[in-house]
Amino acid sequence: MRKSIKREKVWKVLLANPNMPTAFVAKRAGCSTNYVNVLRQSVGTPKEVFIEEAKPPLRCQLLNEAVSLTATDRNKDYGDAVENHEHIARIYNAITGQRLTARDITLVHQATKLARRQTSPLKKDHYVDNMAYVGIEYECVSKEEK
Repeated sequence: MRKSIKREKVWKVLLANPNMPTAFVAKRAGCSTNYVNVLRQSVGTPKEVFIEEAKPPLRCQLLNEAVSLTATDRNKDYGDAVENHEHIARIYNAITGQRLTARDITLVHQATKLARRQTSPLKKDHYVDNMAYVGIEYECVSKEEK
């Protein structure tokens, strides 16, 4: 049997049954278990391939991480994000005599992340945090407009 036909038969079986044990795949495709193993290892199982293809775009992964951080971990640690930024603004204003708002503080945080991305553009944390600060900024603006 030609290799391309054998490979097609193996993938046809695997696509229909991604979790099928190697011995059963080999029997159905009419080839050795060694061949099935080599083929699976060369590109991953169909299940792994589908899982990889099903991942959302990187930007969505980053947004999801920002949501997770601000809605869970950091929210537990620091409390409500808008109230926290209002508190930061009050402290800053008391020290400097300025009149910054909670929104202004989010802009300062965003500026910090922009500056850090210039130094280390591949550090994912800068992007995730910036996305979170943009969301918090919007919450601050929404509260200010009420």
